Amino acid sequence: MKTKNKKISLIFILFIVLAFTFFIILSPYKSDEIENYKLIKETVIINAPISKVHKYLGNSNNASNWSSFIDHITVLNSKFYKDGDKGSIRRCYQNADEKGTQWDELITINATNKRQLIIYNLKNFALTAENLATEQVYVALNNKKCSLTLTVFYKEKDPTLLNQLKLYLASYRISPILKKNLKNIKDIIEDESFL
Repeated sequence: MKTKNKKISLIFILFIVLAFTFFIILSPYKSDEIENYKLIKETVIINAPISKVHKYLGNSNNASNWSSFIDHITVLNSKFYKDGDKGSIRRCYQNADEKGTQWDELITINATNKRQLIIYNLKNFALTAENLATEQVYVALNNKKCSLTLTVFYKEKDPTLLNQLKLYLASYRISPILKKNLKNIKDIIEDESFL
């Protein structure tokens, strides 16, 4: 009887190890060929110039139109920094009543080809982690077409194992949100009536 129980326990442990291994291998949070760190990364091609896409995403009021996760964004320091520019601080709300899930973003880079935001002050998330960042990366394909990439990653070079595990898990939720947001951005910007 003891031998049978040991075999069952061993098979169960082996199953857990294999499931955990596949969980990590299949995760959208992975090493990138270009960057030398792990990130969640989704890209779309938009039939519009970079300047148009960059300007649209720099306006916090537009988030309610394209985001599948954010209801609205409020700029917290608009007296000192223009919305979307380096130094701008924004609060993101998932709900219209501003209760529930929310977080702050500090724009640390605002260049023609990249806008980087540090994510902090996370509230009411199932999982939270410090030192998260996100980027909007713009690449011109020609004068009328560009790619837009949205990423989420740890700003620190060596996040703890616990933080790595959190992002492996959260990536299964974050990646579909990024894909949906990119589709919405593309549809809005490519709409003939837009701007």
